[in-house]
Amino acid sequence: MATVITSECINCGASEPECPNTAIYQGGVEWQAPDGAMHAAISNDIFYIVPEKCTECVGFYDQEACAKVCPVDCCVPDPARPESEAVLLERARALHPDKTIPDDSPSRFKKEGAAAPATTGHDVAAAAPVAVTAPAPMPAAAPASAAAPAAPRPVAGVRGRVEKPVAKPPAAPRPARSFAGELPVEFDQLLAELGSPRRRLHSRLAALPLSLLAAGQGFLGALGVGAQERIDAAIADRRFFNPQLATAANVFLNLVVYPVAVLSLAVAAGRVDLFSLGVHKWIFLGLALGFGEAAFRMRECLFGGVPFGDAPIRGALYAPLMWPLGRLVVLLAGARGTGSGVGFDGFYGGEAHFDEKLERDRRYGSIYKVVDRDDAYILRLEFPRRLPPSSLADELRLPPDMPDYDYELSLQDGTFVVHGRVTDPQVRKLTAVAPAFPPEFTTRVPLRDPVAGFRHRYRDKTLEVILPKAGS
Repeated sequence: MATVITSECINCGASEPECPNTAIYQGGVEWQAPDGAMHAAISNDIFYIVPEKCTECVGFYDQEACAKVCPVDCCVPDPARPESEAVLLERARALHPDKTIPDDSPSRFKKEGAAAPATTGHDVAAAAPVAVTAPAPMPAAAPASAAAPAAPRPVAGVRGRVEKPVAKPPAAPRPARSFAGELPVEFDQLLAELGSPRRRLHSRLAALPLSLLAAGQGFLGALGVGAQERIDAAIADRRFFNPQLATAANVFLNLVVYPVAVLSLAVAAGRVDLFSLGVHKWIFLGLALGFGEAAFRMRECLFGGVPFGDAPIRGALYAPLMWPLGRLVVLLAGARGTGSGVGFDGFYGGEAHFDEKLERDRRYGSIYKVVDRDDAYILRLEFPRRLPPSSLADELRLPPDMPDYDYELSLQDGTFVVHGRVTDPQVRKLTAVAPAFPPEFTTRVPLRDPVAGFRHRYRDKTLEVILPKAGS
């Protein structure tokens, strides 16, 4: 019979990492079939076992691993699903095609005449058969030298969480992985072949508005960083709009705009005659304003030695006047790509526990950005970097850094799917007690255009994926 978790489950999370078939999921979490398809959770309140993936540990252990570690004995055989050893053995082979599972593999059917274990692992480990005989009479005063050392006595029925600090060795570099649909080319090579984003111009007429944009990007350089990034993403071609170049052009343009603007205001106010020598001081005032603003906008370059391309972009004094023009450019070019943002900083979970909103969203796979180019999509998804604040983490003496997630990548009906999963057994215990810490997440990124495949790279807790568009 398949194993089922009863309503007595306390959501301790002890059994979930023990399953050799990944058949146990936290309540409310979608479960993944062997073919990669995702299905709705069987239970929303407690951990559950997927019967299609449960083999009662046949092929791996001589008793159910989940029942062995369950502290409340809620992992029991399901009388509604009687299954033979042969059926369970074939299922184990289907779930693990990369492993050889012989007919004489460990199985609960071969133990105690096919009787399923009725106790938890704490009791099983402690209740080994011991021959009991009548005690022989002992001398009243035995010499100390003749007394044999007493063997440690097992204690049966002891339950509860047993934790001991474990010093983990430094993690080895993650080996390269490959998935169905992955292209046979190195990530760096594919990225180099793509080069800088280029728009596909189907006619010379289509190049006319982009050429006008390139000539007038000095005016758009007055905008702030957010507006310029939106224009850059919409144009997706640095030949026609480059935020750094636009900002530099605007700085020099303002050395003409500000003197003309100041002089015009002075003439309109009647403070000076346009054809008199008095205009010099107003022109000088405009130049001083332009140089002062340029020094403020590029202060990291002037005073900190930061290269201009790495310095932050700041808007000009009249940036609000250029907002409508920037919105019009984005509207005509068409918005591209998607991304995620964080609305607030985080949550306090006690005096010294602060959980950043960014880290919370990373644990749900919600922090990502998609660059939509004419020739490819480029996805960057951030994995969690820090463990959530929890007293259990303190008790287990876990380091603050989050261990690497396991992940699966696939293309499904015009959608790129990223499925991440916590694999560290100690960290998985936190998923049952820490708020907003699911043991798994699934991120689905819709793709507007068909793609020819993908190539990925994982480093520094960031997943980067290139998806070349079909026909590019």
